[in-house]
Amino acid sequence: MKIRMTQNSIRIRVRKSELQTLQQNQIIGESVTFLDGTVLKFGLKIDKNSSIVGATMDQQGLFLFIPTKEAHQWIQTNQVGIESTINLADGEKLHLLIEKDFPCLDRENEDKSDTFWELAPDAPESC
Repeated sequence: MKIRMTQNSIRIRVRKSELQTLQQNQIIGESVTFLDGTVLKFGLKIDKNSSIVGATMDQQGLFLFIPTKEAHQWIQTNQVGIESTINLADGEKLHLLIEKDFPCLDRENEDKSDTFWELAPDAPESC
């Protein structure tokens, strides 16, 4: 799983094997450990109690969540992504994008075997 964050925007890209794990376990996660031992955890989960795509951050880490019906449609079809914009209490907006991971053709050394080649455009742009 890959994560990209910019101001009030979170994008997660999911590999094929991770999508299978998400379907089976209802959750997938990653972590990054820093020099001081601090660990950043992030993930994606299917939330049977939610009716919207959303995000939470607590002591467990940063997690995006997808309602069950929407998650299963995304997982079981050629739908590339799920996108949502959430209005925040302070008038700001949080943009969420959850996508199936395409191969990056401009990264020759990257393992592309677990990506969604079949859904990628014929002439994809750089990642």
